[in-house]
Amino acid sequence: MPLSESPFSCCLLDGLFWLSCVVLFPSYWFIDRLLTCAVGTGAGGSGGAAWRVLGLVLGVPLFLLLFVLSLPLCLLGLLLWVPLHQVRRPFSYQSHVDPADRTLSGERSFIFISANLCLLPDGLARFSNLRHTQRRARAIARLLCAAQSSQDVLPMMQEKTPAGLFQVSLDFPPAADFICLQEVFDGRASRQLRRCLGASYPHILYDVGPSGPRGCGFKFFNSGLFLASRHLPLCAKYYIYPNARGEDALASKGLLCVKVHLGTTEQKQSIVGYLNCTHLHAPESDGAIRCDQMSLILQWVGDFQAENAQDGELVAFDVLCGDLNFDNCSSDDCLEQKHKIFSMYSDPCRDRAGRDRPGALGTLLRQELLYHEAVNTPARLKSTLLSESERRLYVAPPLPQDDGGDGPWTGRRIDYILYREADTLLPVAVDKVQFITRLAGLSDHVPVALHLSSSLSETTAL
Repeated sequence: MPLSESPFSCCLLDGLFWLSCVVLFPSYWFIDRLLTCAVGTGAGGSGGAAWRVLGLVLGVPLFLLLFVLSLPLCLLGLLLWVPLHQVRRPFSYQSHVDPADRTLSGERSFIFISANLCLLPDGLARFSNLRHTQRRARAIARLLCAAQSSQDVLPMMQEKTPAGLFQVSLDFPPAADFICLQEVFDGRASRQLRRCLGASYPHILYDVGPSGPRGCGFKFFNSGLFLASRHLPLCAKYYIYPNARGEDALASKGLLCVKVHLGTTEQKQSIVGYLNCTHLHAPESDGAIRCDQMSLILQWVGDFQAENAQDGELVAFDVLCGDLNFDNCSSDDCLEQKHKIFSMYSDPCRDRAGRDRPGALGTLLRQELLYHEAVNTPARLKSTLLSESERRLYVAPPLPQDDGGDGPWTGRRIDYILYREADTLLPVAVDKVQFITRLAGLSDHVPVALHLSSSLSETTAL
């Protein structure tokens, strides 16, 4: 059965949840403004420093007072918000009219985009040296929308790296099938993305992950995952990681598993795909926690696919994407690099544990240098990524910093799109991997795209 759009079983609960969010918003906004005044960024130069002093002297006391005054209203909102989260489905779904079922045959290419946008509340985004969350959300939404609505009319401006499989591109690939985003925590930013992408993507899953009391803690934020799809989701399930700690324990990070309908063969067999999106534990020293989470991913993916497989279906792909918060060249990440997840899923950028293929690039930028002229525009960031000597200056280095692994210097590549090859799947091949610079100055991550071909001429039912 198709997914229902409301995360609640009745309209009354939906309305009460909306009301609770409205009542909570003033306190949320005041504390966000307080942090915005207290935490500076590297942008703005001397003028920015003057505004920061003014914000510390006037803004912090003002918004602290307003926050305290709003607390009675906040408590009233929590009395509604907290229990409603206990009965709410852990994601919302936006859908539009879907085109008629398609008959697929031969080779079909599917395009996946993964990007960490750091769309946190503005005060928290400043800890990553990013500001103006709402402005960034509007700009990102326009850029994604422009690329996806262009279809094949506008040529992609791209340049191959020395290894032909990998490309550094100014623009997002047009007509991508799936866009998987991380750190879309801010509700207003999510609405801007949905409003813009909805014209090209009839299916969007957002507000993923439960908030409120969970176990022994309290989740102030959802998972930040956001999935836009051109293909109909047949079923979806969200699994929350039970082992977060520190600042990551404030968000309900986990794994979103989605089964999508792609079309039918000429023999009327259904063709489906599985897409799994996640954002692993962030603190660098907690490799054991990330390994436990990857073990849970394998278990949950297996459970989800076993529960939702149908006789006679053909599976075109099984993809896992997201910000995994470790790279394949840092010796500090050796535990994660050797995890058994890489025996099930293939990483097109990976040669072996500890060594990337020539042409693969780091995707995490140095936060303190985000506004430097070498990386503050898409064209300059592209030029920097294509030069190893420049790349060493502006891409986050491996850990420890004097460790470059045993291959070419890549930098921290923590954004992944993995795919699975198995006898139960149709044959697949990687056509291209792109590192996209269009979000220069808007995020501290470089988005990645995977072009994956599936041979749909295979007619053997699963």
